[in-house]
Amino acid sequence: MATQVMDVTEAIVPDKVVREFYEKLLQCYYVEERAKVFVKQGKLAFYASTRGHEQVQVGVPMLMRTGHDWFYTYYREKSVAVTLGMSYKDIFLGLLNREGDPNSEGVNMPEQWSSEELKLVAQSACTGTQYLPAVGAARALRYDGSDAIVYASSGEGATSEGEFFESLNWAAREKLPVLFVVQNNGYAISVPQKYQTASKIHDIAEGFGLPAYNLDGTGSFETMYQLLPGLIQDIRDGKGPALIEFNVVRLDHHSSSDDHRKYRSAEELDEVAMRDPILRAEAQVLSSGLLTEPQIEDLRAKIKDEVDRAAEEADSHPYPQNYDVMQHVFSKDLPVEEESEPTFVNERVSMVQAINAGIREEMQRNPKIVMWGEDIQDPKGGVFGVTKGLTDEFGEARCVNSALAEASILGIAGGMGTAGYMPVIEIQFADYIWPAFMQMRDEIAPMRWRSAGVWGCPMVCRVACGGYIKGGPWHSANIEGFFANIPGWYVVYPSCAQDAKGLFKTAARMKDPVIFLEHKGLYRAMPARTPEPDENYLIPFGKAKTRRSGTDLTVVTWGYTVHQAEAVANALEAEGKGSVEVIDLRSIIPWDKQAVFESVRRTNRVVVAHEDSLTMGFGAEVAAEISQHCFDHLDAPVARVGAEDCFVPSAVNLERQVLPSEDSVRLAIERLLKY
Repeated sequence: MATQVMDVTEAIVPDKVVREFYEKLLQCYYVEERAKVFVKQGKLAFYASTRGHEQVQVGVPMLMRTGHDWFYTYYREKSVAVTLGMSYKDIFLGLLNREGDPNSEGVNMPEQWSSEELKLVAQSACTGTQYLPAVGAARALRYDGSDAIVYASSGEGATSEGEFFESLNWAAREKLPVLFVVQNNGYAISVPQKYQTASKIHDIAEGFGLPAYNLDGTGSFETMYQLLPGLIQDIRDGKGPALIEFNVVRLDHHSSSDDHRKYRSAEELDEVAMRDPILRAEAQVLSSGLLTEPQIEDLRAKIKDEVDRAAEEADSHPYPQNYDVMQHVFSKDLPVEEESEPTFVNERVSMVQAINAGIREEMQRNPKIVMWGEDIQDPKGGVFGVTKGLTDEFGEARCVNSALAEASILGIAGGMGTAGYMPVIEIQFADYIWPAFMQMRDEIAPMRWRSAGVWGCPMVCRVACGGYIKGGPWHSANIEGFFANIPGWYVVYPSCAQDAKGLFKTAARMKDPVIFLEHKGLYRAMPARTPEPDENYLIPFGKAKTRRSGTDLTVVTWGYTVHQAEAVANALEAEGKGSVEVIDLRSIIPWDKQAVFESVRRTNRVVVAHEDSLTMGFGAEVAAEISQHCFDHLDAPVARVGAEDCFVPSAVNLERQVLPSEDSVRLAIERLLKY
């Protein structure tokens, strides 16, 4: 496929369109000018000018369908918001973080736009991370049978990110309706493009099989107008994604914290000023006779007055008053609040069987559940067989193998979740989740919060974790402590089949993202087998379960160590050495503080046991809360049992040195019982 370089001079744009295009350019210009005033006044904390990019940010959205097509923009796209019709006042409220800001209620950074009505999805400030969710949204649109397309854009610097390459791969492989727009102004802050890529960006896209175009983004609008309507229609018609690399100029500093005179010569700045797209468009409307100079002056004055009045009105608003910053970390809409008594439909089943049954029931219940991951498709059904039979029953559209790319697995889920689906995805081993961490921390987790509750990002991320089955250093990680520190993610960790099914069914009905940890050592372990509850059984998050009652000491635990603690407690009681209560948290975020505190206040001694490393493991948080809230009831120090601060070795005898054992749990309990 040959990369196409467009050079069109024939006038083909209707006069009405040219006039609208020029007016929108002026609107963007005066919004920028007033924003600069706020910067000088110290009222605008962060500002990224779109000057030099306006032709692209006005011209492309103008040729799309506002309120129908979706937009995933980046931090230098104020002009897209203007073009789509966001009011001047709302733009300035967002820039100034003032009361009434419809973008985020003041919690997100300036320049991060959000509008459900305009299908302008709430941004983060990260570079390149928007591409994968954009592709996920496009996938959802295709599943819905919509002819809407997704605009996904960035500067050229962000195309050095691996997630940009992954997004091209996924979109091309599935022929998804995405228009990739790269606005190449030659600089990533102060870094010239020659330090970013060894080839042209449109050539890179071509290598993934996309139609790729290289256009002057500061020249005649006619060039864009000749290409874009037909290209957009092709994307709507299901012919797959396309990429346009627009060569633009950055007329202003990178941002309000930058001074480009430190790294750009005066000669270069004079040269790029000659490519100002607004001045070029103005020359075109004058030469074509669409407007006279007096008409242009009147139009400028009218727009400037409208912008200034809106800016002053926004500036009169206070900063957010009495705003609860915690209210949109999670949705308030929960599928269950109290746990009911289960009705059992099968005798003892394994955790694998219980999770498989839970997934099947929820897929039958909700046609919006879609699944993907590495090796999950039939006939294999995952490396542990958890998803076996689901492709055969529901088809590849709902249970399919993914590329070996964890950032893609999570990022695509983020976009599909935002667009109305419930992705259930699998990360094969917890040790391999880290390529997805940027998506999980910066895109998925804060979506609801940064949009003041307008956008959600539901999904279930199933992760096989834990040791004890010869996993070695790359297959044995426990990650609950990491993700407990990220607001916006629920974290659950069942220890038996009954809880695995009940917690999964709840997770599949949540409005927010859930990390569902599945200990692979418990998948088929006999102690984890239980009768299988029926399809109506749901376990609310944040409700612990007392696995064993006792009077002398409490063990707070989860996952594999639940069974170690139970075995030790049973042995100690049989030996007449003490009565030990075992509490299984079941969910980490949120965790059941009330149940733990009530138990500790009765038994007066507590051991916190978990498989993760001792240092910074979630047990440290549990111990700290107990120390703070139960100090007057403690007859001994809070003790913790965890893994050594080490990776898990491959040799079985070495693994035993690192991970908790019944012996280490027993030792901790016996020490406290002596107080």
